[in-house]
Amino acid sequence: QCANTATLTIVVNSNVTPTFTQVPPICIGATLSALPTTSLNGITGVWSPALNNSSTTLYTFTPTAGQCATTANMTIDVNTLVVPSFSPVASICAGAVLNALPTNSLNGVTGSWNPTLNNTTTTTYTFTPSAGQCADTSTLTIVVNPVIVPNFTQVSAICAGDNLNSLPSTSNNGIIGIWSPALNNLTTTTYTFTPIAGQCASNATMTIQVNPIPLCVV
Repeated sequence: QCANTATLTIVVNSNVTPTFTQVPPICIGATLSALPTTSLNGITGVWSPALNNSSTTLYTFTPTAGQCATTANMTIDVNTLVVPSFSPVASICAGAVLNALPTNSLNGVTGSWNPTLNNTTTTTYTFTPSAGQCADTSTLTIVVNPVIVPNFTQVSAICAGDNLNSLPSTSNNGIIGIWSPALNNLTTTTYTFTPIAGQCASNATMTIQVNPIPLCVV
């Protein structure tokens, strides 16, 4: 053929990988903002699946057709909420000292308690974690036992010198303790009952009337 050679250059562009700023981990249930539809290096496209703020998810960015670009992936970590744990507080007697509750849980969550401590009635306290921690609220109930007043059957009056039986060491309502002073069958005396330690009970008293023997008149 009466023809010269000719050349043709075909340009093959390399695929661009879309780049994005990594989304930091969130706490479960926290707001998750929409992902950008344009990459840092100018690739437009869409993400799938839909955003999920309840579970760690791998998202895929698919570039819009007509761009020399590959897909890209981003995993957004969703952290579960930690439930702060605390050692139980032993029950107390009404009016006893109630130490401040710890502001740092056994599993490392910091926060504050409310309402204020109350040593007069059983109360449930709520611990609210400080902001910035993936932690839930938790509760702690401190039982406050009422102080019981021991009651006894009153001992009838006696005559001086009559037999005086030992006073019971257990009250009618189940409180154990000791009496003082020693029994005296010669004079009217007030005795004090002191409960043994470890019982939510107050002291009690009982006066036993001892009547003098009248003098014989001749």
